[in-house]
Amino acid sequence: MTDDEGDVERSVRVVLFRRDSAGVPRPIWSDGSEELLDSAAVLVAPENVPRQVVHALLECEVLSEFAADPWLNQHRALVFDDNRCEVGGYTLAYHDQFGVYAIEET
Repeated sequence: MTDDEGDVERSVRVVLFRRDSAGVPRPIWSDGSEELLDSAAVLVAPENVPRQVVHALLECEVLSEFAADPWLNQHRALVFDDNRCEVGGYTLAYHDQFGVYAIEET
């Protein structure tokens, strides 16, 4: 399937983190375990986020901890501060009910 500009739709797998008060990234759906798959998501352009966000995330390296794991070896880390982060010229927000979405171009 292609979008309006003829580019193939792209997606990227991410693990969502929220920085705690000490500045340490913690999985968003952390129940005390180290289960990162519970905090994993797939972002699809242009349905979920702009194409530039997906392209920027695909340019990021996979963390070495993820690369060694067969379930996470295609995932990138997405770290939110106060439920926001900047990627590919866009501000992304995280909401517990709605997930990840772009709120504005920076």
